[in-house]
Amino acid sequence: MNFDELFTKWKSEYSFNAFIRDGIVDPAHYDRPHILFILRDMNCRHERDLCADLRRDGSGWRTWNNIGRWTKALLDGDGEYPWDMSSPSRAAQLRRVAVMNLKKEGGGSRASGSQLLDAVQMQHGKILEEICLCDPGMIICCGLASSGIKGNAALLKDHVLPVSTEWASFQSRTFDRDWQYYFTEINKKQIPVISFCHPQVTNLNCSRGHENLFIPLFQDMLYIKELFLKNTAGSE
Repeated sequence: MNFDELFTKWKSEYSFNAFIRDGIVDPAHYDRPHILFILRDMNCRHERDLCADLRRDGSGWRTWNNIGRWTKALLDGDGEYPWDMSSPSRAAQLRRVAVMNLKKEGGGSRASGSQLLDAVQMQHGKILEEICLCDPGMIICCGLASSGIKGNAALLKDHVLPVSTEWASFQSRTFDRDWQYYFTEINKKQIPVISFCHPQVTNLNCSRGHENLFIPLFQDMLYIKELFLKNTAGSE
């Protein structure tokens, strides 16, 4: 099955007003190790091809600026913070990864916890199929638990992934906190699933603003590469 077949079947089995197509942003530039970023849903009221938008202009800056920076950290391991996240720079980075929303129905600016949980529980098989098509070497789950909503990594572990290890954690290099992770099997490979914050986070461990928040998050992504990807450059 390919993405077109999966999405056609997905839309035929469920009622969508605004289906959001996602997945591998640009197969011609999908760098190894394959990185899959998982978010919750999109602030969009009409059907949309997210990958086409990301290839063209990097979509909106609020979410995708930081995912572009995190992509550079994970795939290049360059310690210099990329200040330039203009539309061309952002699009160039995002072409290298895969992205998907757990909830395929577009919605408002903030995901409803009950709607998100219902979507994941009902559509878990399709979500797993899309993850397998993306064939990731690492999954970065962008969204921690908040306001009664489970974190994205927990939603995957509890409702989507058939096999996973117990939770573990590592200390952030820059914040007084731990990041949680576990390993799961995708396409007969053991890969890490990292529970990370949403790219639009505005306050983390009392850190606010650009320099106090986004630069440290970039440094933690460099650390994630060091911990989990140091022996996988160029192959999986």
